[in-house]
Amino acid sequence: MVSDRNDDLDQEIGFDPSLPPALPDDVDRVASELASLISAGDLVTANALVRRYWFELLRSHGEALRLALDLIPAAALRDQPLLAMMLGICYNGVPHKRVRALRYFATAVRAARSGRVALDAVDRALILVSESAVYRLIGRPAMGVGPARSAIRILDAMSSAELQSLSSLPRVYSQAGVSLYYGGDLDGALSAFESGLAESTGNGTSDGFGSLAMLAGIRAIRGELREARVYIELAHSPEWTDEQRSVYSGTFYRVAEAIASLEAFDPITARSHLSALVNDPRTIEHWIAIATTEALTALVSGRPGEGLVRLDAVAAARSEGRSAGARGRLAPTRALLQLALGSRDAAGVILHRDAPPGPDRHVAQARVELAAGRSGEALRELRKIAGGDLPPRSVAEAMAIEAAALLRLPSSVRSVAVIEHLGSLLEHTGLRLPLALIPPADFVRLRAALVEQGFGGLFDGIDVRSVLGDTTPESTLSERELVVLAALMRHSSPARVASELVVSVNTVKTQLRSIYRKLGVSSRDEAIAVALDRHLLSEHDG
Repeated sequence: MVSDRNDDLDQEIGFDPSLPPALPDDVDRVASELASLISAGDLVTANALVRRYWFELLRSHGEALRLALDLIPAAALRDQPLLAMMLGICYNGVPHKRVRALRYFATAVRAARSGRVALDAVDRALILVSESAVYRLIGRPAMGVGPARSAIRILDAMSSAELQSLSSLPRVYSQAGVSLYYGGDLDGALSAFESGLAESTGNGTSDGFGSLAMLAGIRAIRGELREARVYIELAHSPEWTDEQRSVYSGTFYRVAEAIASLEAFDPITARSHLSALVNDPRTIEHWIAIATTEALTALVSGRPGEGLVRLDAVAAARSEGRSAGARGRLAPTRALLQLALGSRDAAGVILHRDAPPGPDRHVAQARVELAAGRSGEALRELRKIAGGDLPPRSVAEAMAIEAAALLRLPSSVRSVAVIEHLGSLLEHTGLRLPLALIPPADFVRLRAALVEQGFGGLFDGIDVRSVLGDTTPESTLSERELVVLAALMRHSSPARVASELVVSVNTVKTQLRSIYRKLGVSSRDEAIAVALDRHLLSEHDG
């Protein structure tokens, strides 16, 4: 099993070898000076040096830095929590020493919280943001939200003079933002990334690219393509390097580019952006964003099986890939791939077993119901999220499913309003993929309806098409099956149906199995709901 907790922590807390050092080529001198100060017992000056060159030292961290910090007695480290935190990061780089790393992390956090040590504001911010990253990377992201918020409050309250003592303010904001993002505080994360980008120096060596990349990727994932494209265009600026666009800090930028390409149904360009990433998706914390985008790329390419195999392989390679949290985040994508492969049952099982309660689950379940021919059930699922504060992508996917379900009915005033709303939303956002995530026959009807209502421009120059297999079950019932179905409306048991129709119970049971199969249901109540939805009993229910 591949695991990269080390790379995650190194890259996010400070070590990213792709980034140019901010020092004038004298990082070795600073590291040597730090070692001399520690040997001389001058930990106060050593702490000040670490505070000033935190990221530069971590970028060049290695055995020498760890050995120097290791000379500090444990009792002294309790009075110098910033040095304890740095030592923990260094030990985290040694696979068989990570338990020891956690001990130093705990020492730093306890000392910082105790109040026994008078900490500089910069020290406290660095310790808090590093603590938030540690929680995130040991699989407890929710616990990292508090420290990240506290770090941001400290930074926001610091004077310009205090901020100048910190060599890489954009990166601190970026670290806090990532912790907030994975901890579920989206608004806080976006605010932190905006602050990190605003503090970017713009001198060609700025490490504010991480914030820029996260803003682009998050906006693209949410379906806010106009906003995402603004950040994508900014990422093309000469201020940033090709290397920055392809390493850990550029992960979400590449995801944003890939998603924008998929919205244009251009999987080749999407794949080129994902292939440009240097880090293996199995080895960095952004693996889910990469893996799901790769899966969508395979889906749009017409290879859902390949997408599912790769997605499952990446999840299996991560130590937390089988956790409830990871399974929940992957569930909608895995269910979508199963639908594209024609397996409604597998898609439903995945959602029932893995997807946590919430809008994403309801939208995904509605799509399964639509694919199974249960339009009424699809609409009922969507009603559960009506009026919710959803991102544009979720709204567009839900509306595409609702419009498809309504268009299956002979006539619906509601369908006109839904199609008008959907078309306007797609025009405004630039989204097209939501149209592709419904069965082929439904897509044909929905496209025709959008064109009829004046939204034909949505398809200009873009090969929009359904990427799902034809999973709608056969629904043509025989005349005798319609008679049995009508009798089932009046009676709750096969025996009573048999008595009314003057046939054997076994005959009725055989016909019911055929009816259930054709309607894609498994119970009397579901069969009646589908029959009413499709008006199948209009001539047989008397």
